Amino acid sequence: MAIAACPPHIVLIFSVLLGALCAVGAFFAVRSGSWLWAGIAGVLAVWFVVDAVRSYGWNENRKRLAAEKQAAAR
Repeated sequence: MAIAACPPHIVLIFSVLLGALCAVGAFFAVRSGSWLWAGIAGVLAVWFVVDAVRSYGWNENRKRLAAEKQAAAR
């Protein structure tokens, strides 16, 4: 059974959104003095930002490979 891969640009968009949401949650958790939830939300925010950066690299690599393939076809 094959597993369908999610396109890199979709992963990028959702990772940025989730990273921003977790960062906002961490900010409000710090303001309320809940350090445990602030730490958890902060770690998740960093996780999603790193995932977004990786996804951006995949997307750029896909574009570069497509351009090379098109240039080779000429």
